[in-house]
Amino acid sequence: MRHKRLFIGPAGIIVMPKLKKELNLFTATIYAIGVILGAGIYALIGEGAGIAGNSVWLSFVVAAIIASFTGLSYAELSSMFTSAAAEYNYTKKASRRRGVAFSVGWVMIIANIIAASTVSLGFAGYFSSLTGLPIVPVAIAVVLLLSMVNFIGIREATRFNILATFIEFAGLVIIIYIGAPYLPGFFQGDFMSSPTGMAGMLGAVALLFFAFLGFEDIANMSEETRKAAK
Repeated sequence: MRHKRLFIGPAGIIVMPKLKKELNLFTATIYAIGVILGAGIYALIGEGAGIAGNSVWLSFVVAAIIASFTGLSYAELSSMFTSAAAEYNYTKKASRRRGVAFSVGWVMIIANIIAASTVSLGFAGYFSSLTGLPIVPVAIAVVLLLSMVNFIGIREATRFNILATFIEFAGLVIIIYIGAPYLPGFFQGDFMSSPTGMAGMLGAVALLFFAFLGFEDIANMSEETRKAAK
């Protein structure tokens, strides 16, 4: 039987099951890579290139640098506070105000809903172009399918995530392999040009930053990770 813990809420004391620690170093790392190397890069690279032009690569570099600072902050905090609901706990520890932490928690919930919608629509767009099926029903089906996988359990979700991660990684490797012969011609041309100049390059940064998000999700898995502080 799982250990129990008590949560004192508006309706009184509620007994909550403690989460199982199923993730080890390998599965936690693959989980993080899978979330970061998700559908965001596939869905956003075309949009980013449309804004920044040939300088989209520089937008990726700037976005990566900005994301790395946030990611390192999450890494430090997740080693100090190894419980679920990462943003809620970090804010509560910093502000010592449960109301502020509660608001941040709801902001993260809303942000994750928007992110899931964006990614599912991006996948559905590609899937629709291959099959001709309508985009919205496909996006809804993807959300329901993945929700069912997560509902079954963290072990099954992790196995599915490992498979999906290698598929995503293989897709990027194939794209790089196909584009490698064109790389010399790219450097011979104007690889810094942007249709809207510096504003376009920086505008794409705000969009492409989304492609690097996902590191915050691994902090929320701390309570399901063995030796989470490490």
